[in-house]
Amino acid sequence: MALTVNHKENESYLGDKPLLKLARDKSFSELIFTLLAEREPTKWELSVFELILNISIDHGPETPSAKAVIEKSKDGGSIVEAVAAGVREINDVHGGAQEALMPILYKIVKEKLSAENIVKEFVENKKRLPGFGHRLYKENDPRAELIIATLVENGLGEDYITASRALQKSLKDITGKTLPLNIDGAIAIVLCAFGLSPELGKPIFMIARTPGLCAHYLNNKAVN
Repeated sequence: MALTVNHKENESYLGDKPLLKLARDKSFSELIFTLLAEREPTKWELSVFELILNISIDHGPETPSAKAVIEKSKDGGSIVEAVAAGVREINDVHGGAQEALMPILYKIVKEKLSAENIVKEFVENKKRLPGFGHRLYKENDPRAELIIATLVENGLGEDYITASRALQKSLKDITGKTLPLNIDGAIAIVLCAFGLSPELGKPIFMIARTPGLCAHYLNNKAVN
């Protein structure tokens, strides 16, 4: 569930609070968090949440979502058509791995499941563990490490950071490969630290990445 705007006596409300007052008093990031999480963020949560929105805003023209936007824009599509094509490329591999990783992290922390056994099961079934590995970053994803460092600075997510490190170590021990925690994995840790639902993973990435997709359209639109 999430909050939506409703109308009472000619006034708009987000939940039970007047939208016009919230619009004046709160940042866009705060309203996004409140709308999706159905509660206001703490000061420390907002600091980390804003960071993941900022970091996720774009990652260059070679990402699947950007490629789709650029192709559509060069073909003469409208900005709505192009950005929609880009958003359709956000999936379990691009921008949405946190949705699959979050239940795993919750199980390790809350149910005391073994990270090693989880990795073994993925490897035996020839499945990719979500949230680890990146086409550009072979040793570590600096975006993910900045998010983790900011969590630590704010005293958040220690159990989930530990769980992710256990998964990463087991991956190395079992496969012999270094597969760093990527930005999707770091976002998964953040959302688990906030106690949020896995289904919010893709929406949060979509919200963050849309401005970048708009910029790719404007840079590549066909000249009439």
